Amino acid sequence: MDINTVQRPDKRPFTYGGLVPNLLAGLEGGLLLLFFCISIAMLVHEVAPGLCAFDTVLGMALISSTVFCISMSVRSRLPVVAAGPETIVCGLLYLFGSFMQTKAAVLTPDATSATLLAGLLACTVMTAVVTHLAAFMDAGKILRYIPQPIIGGMLAMVGILLIKGAIHLSLLDPFCIKALLPAWNLETCMKWIPAAAFGLLLTLALYRTKNAFMNIVLILLATGVSHGLLRYWGFSLPAAQEMNLLMFPTQITIPWEVVSFDTLANIRWDILLEGAPYLVAITLLITLSLAQKVYSLELLMEEEVDLNKLLKNLATANTISALLGGLPGSISISRSMASGKLGKIGPMAGITAGLICGSAIFWAGPLLGYLPRFIPAGMLVFLGLSILRKWLVDSKREMTRKDDYILLVLVFAIAVAFGILAGMTAGFLFSILILASRYSKVSVIKHTFNGSTYRSRVDRGAEHLAILKSRGNAILLMRLQGFIFLGSTTPIIAAIRQRLQDENEPPLKYLIIDFSRVSGLASQVAISFTQFKNIARKSGFNLIFTNVPFEVEQLLEENGYTLNEPDGVSMSFVEMDYALEWCEDNILREAGASVLAEEKLEKMLAPTFPDPEKLPLLMPYLEKMTYSNKEYIFRQGDTAKDMFFIERGMVTIQLELGGRKTTRIKKMGPGTVVGEMGIYTQAPRSASAVAEGNCVLYRLSKATLDELQLKEPMLTSSLHRFIVNLLSQRVMDANYHVMDLLR
Repeated sequence: MDINTVQRPDKRPFTYGGLVPNLLAGLEGGLLLLFFCISIAMLVHEVAPGLCAFDTVLGMALISSTVFCISMSVRSRLPVVAAGPETIVCGLLYLFGSFMQTKAAVLTPDATSATLLAGLLACTVMTAVVTHLAAFMDAGKILRYIPQPIIGGMLAMVGILLIKGAIHLSLLDPFCIKALLPAWNLETCMKWIPAAAFGLLLTLALYRTKNAFMNIVLILLATGVSHGLLRYWGFSLPAAQEMNLLMFPTQITIPWEVVSFDTLANIRWDILLEGAPYLVAITLLITLSLAQKVYSLELLMEEEVDLNKLLKNLATANTISALLGGLPGSISISRSMASGKLGKIGPMAGITAGLICGSAIFWAGPLLGYLPRFIPAGMLVFLGLSILRKWLVDSKREMTRKDDYILLVLVFAIAVAFGILAGMTAGFLFSILILASRYSKVSVIKHTFNGSTYRSRVDRGAEHLAILKSRGNAILLMRLQGFIFLGSTTPIIAAIRQRLQDENEPPLKYLIIDFSRVSGLASQVAISFTQFKNIARKSGFNLIFTNVPFEVEQLLEENGYTLNEPDGVSMSFVEMDYALEWCEDNILREAGASVLAEEKLEKMLAPTFPDPEKLPLLMPYLEKMTYSNKEYIFRQGDTAKDMFFIERGMVTIQLELGGRKTTRIKKMGPGTVVGEMGIYTQAPRSASAVAEGNCVLYRLSKATLDELQLKEPMLTSSLHRFIVNLLSQRVMDANYHVMDLLR
């Protein structure tokens, strides 16, 4: 996000975009939700006729829409006009109702009805529990990593279920094309034609634009035309209802009005458990599809949406819906888009839609007697075709990887051939395989360095640097990244073996493995760490771990791996820089370079000083200084008026962070220079210099440098060139570090 853009408030005002546009969008969205709830209730009722009253299911759907529209608008402040029972809920409840219908022969009517109702309420409770758990675990980020083609393939199957349910609803219609066209000698009545025609009309009319007003106009127009034809043919309203041309008027009820202790006693929990996979499928699809909706919402609103917060609000809404006896639900982006432009309306639109759905419980029942039966079925056809078009047609253009679309079609085909539960199982298996395949292509090794170019933040003398450049390849550094599981350690072992077998490199003596960018370890990774240790012991190098979090070290110890072994084959350091310094000191010690610390400053400077024969002239101008352990040579913020040449001991350059906290920037050794930049720039000291142990330094002040310029201009020129060469070398070393990082 551009930090220069205008920041929107965390919570959008209720009437954002104006009160009237919000009320109109809410009115359109509420009416559209009402027709959708009627379609759901008809589908669940007709698939299991006599098992669950239509008026009760409609009441449950309207309760859900009311709760979700108001709750999601008030708590999330999102301009979501349509919320409540999803197409996912509709399609899978159709399967659950079909399952219950198959059990009607072995159950009493009261037991079947009570079990079906219990299943609907249990599904809402289950969805509330799962979303609460997901929100508690902050699973929002995880949901974004689920491959969308997998979800798309399962949702495309929901489209097939909706169309299949629409055909099922049409079986009771008196329409029969065989009787209307006897000359065609048709064998079937094809009762589904009115619903299919109306669904196709909605699809074609709304193909280019999502407009709730147009949707409502077409529903009212189809209703008006139907009543005109009924009057023309001489059918009265009661007669049309008796012939199943029109729906029956009803009194909408809510579950708690019909539930009693007898109802609870009639529930067959064994049958409910047998049908639980359908209810679990609803819960999982509602939760998993939320990430895809958030992506669409973010694009339309041009704002970032907190998925974890949305999960919490979804959990709250499902909990309230369960307590009031509603169906499970979620937000609907497509139907919200149909009710207005999401970026131009506020939460008041959703509140208005919720109030319309809630009030419909009291006034919509008698008006249902005017609604033709083919309209709810046609809406199901329209929704089914819309889902199929979105995932099987539009997504092909949107997906940049051809294999993603093939995967979507494969999951869809499995679901069509073997059922949506088989499709979901296949989808989850494919998700695991995809994540494993794609994650395995991301190397767990972020960077690989060797000690000849990547050195510690210890500034050493010229002879020490020459030794480290020639022998530093004996040090291998690996910086790891991401989450490390058993399989991802294979490239690490391969890289170690490749280095050991490289004849162009000296024998490996030190392997440093850095964990600063590791997010976590699987419990069985200790097996691979034991392999590292065995290779180190067999090949004769030291295995060093750095930046290992305490919890990771504890996890390894619980699984039988100790980082710090008594024989020294494995050890750990707090930071990689300290480990690298330890390795360099050992290499220098093995090369006999430690005696350099006892040499005079003049001899240590000679290899890098442009005119070494002039060094005897320089020494009298330098003031010898001694410092004890932890004594400050200069402090951060001090006026820079001198620089120091180190003859003996080590000096640490550190940043003072406040609160007595410090961080080491660099460590300087014999033959190096400290504080040279300040004497040239006259800027305050940017860091502090602290003696490590007893140190001997030679001080050159700014005043002495000015005096030297007057008395010994040639010597001063050599000194300037020495400082320039020193700074150039440091820049070169930094460039090597950058190149190593970019490899």
